[in-house]
Amino acid sequence: MGVLDELRKKADEKKAAEQQEAKINDQLETIYQTKILPKMQFMFDSFQEAINYLNFLKEPVQVKNYCPRYPQFGNLFQSNYRINTDGRIGLTDYNRLMQINISFFCEANGEFSYRMESDPLVEKEVQFLQAKKLYFDWKHHAPLGGAPYTIFTIQRKIPVTFRVEVDYQKSMLKVSIKNHENLQSFAKSFSPEQLDNDFLDSLLSYFLRKDNRFAKVDDISIENKNAIKAAVQSKAANYEQKYGQTPSSDDEPDSPKKNPIKSLFSKLHKKS
Repeated sequence: MGVLDELRKKADEKKAAEQQEAKINDQLETIYQTKILPKMQFMFDSFQEAINYLNFLKEPVQVKNYCPRYPQFGNLFQSNYRINTDGRIGLTDYNRLMQINISFFCEANGEFSYRMESDPLVEKEVQFLQAKKLYFDWKHHAPLGGAPYTIFTIQRKIPVTFRVEVDYQKSMLKVSIKNHENLQSFAKSFSPEQLDNDFLDSLLSYFLRKDNRFAKVDDISIENKNAIKAAVQSKAANYEQKYGQTPSSDDEPDSPKKNPIKSLFSKLHKKS
């Protein structure tokens, strides 16, 4: 192969790679525009409506015994809700939503203090409290004739965040939750098809501490769910071919879709 042929081959390979990359990017953008963006807009509209109601009603949600690790937090109250789509305090283009961030505080008056004596434990504690973005202070003491120690003082104020973000390359949506329960973090990815009214209802119910269905979502993969669905459809097709009809169903006719936000707030008012 001559030098020119070698250059021509390399150029063709690069051109083919660029065309393939452009094709993949076009496919990703099509999925984003047709499947992901409508779901993000649905989630944003729903959460914004819920937050407007909550901030208007000004009825704090009680959080009983928030943290076994720090029982001094005691009972807290959840309030002061905010929403942004830029990762700070603002809103980005509604037609290019890539993230939705909801924040609020679980708090109560006062603070509490505790003592630690081991330097490695003190350093580890500082790192933990900083990672959880708690409001705290610490002071070292070195008494004469005694072992040094550190006093930590923590405000009874915990920042909580719910985040829905687009995983563009995988065409998925990721839900991340921090500090909602016992200073723990939760993260799970979902397909756009999973974000329906039932999904929103379970997420809002968890958000308002009505139940914890959302935190216990099943771990069946999308591939396995599709395989199960295909098996059911295949069985139904075989039944129809053999008996000339589809299996009977006791399902009721489709009822009008419920608004999960109105449904949730109607439950709140019934209990009040």
